[in-house]
Amino acid sequence: MEIESLELEGPRDDEVLVRIIAAGICRTDIDLCDEWNKETKPVVLRHEGAGVVERFGGKVKNVKGGDHVVLSCQPCGRCPPCRIGNPANCRFFYEANFGFKRLDGSNAL
Repeated sequence: MEIESLELEGPRDDEVLVRIIAAGICRTDIDLCDEWNKETKPVVLRHEGAGVVERFGGKVKNVKGGDHVVLSCQPCGRCPPCRIGNPANCRFFYEANFGFKRLDGSNAL
């Protein structure tokens, strides 16, 4: 693992940019490092952390700049389990959290 500076595009309408203060490396991250093909692009491991909201998109209503937040797994917010309040059973859980890109295939890096 390496720590590097990255350039990110600004948050989209439904995204939040968080300045990370603390991050965790979980067993899933370690497994991904052990199995990662070094010939492919680097990835950013990132599903556990805490920080401060720096910027947010126009459709974001539940946080504002300066809020302290905790990051965890990301649900899609649109599949049936997400819509009934059960994001832990999101149909796109793996893709949203370990696909290393947005669900539309783009990447903020």
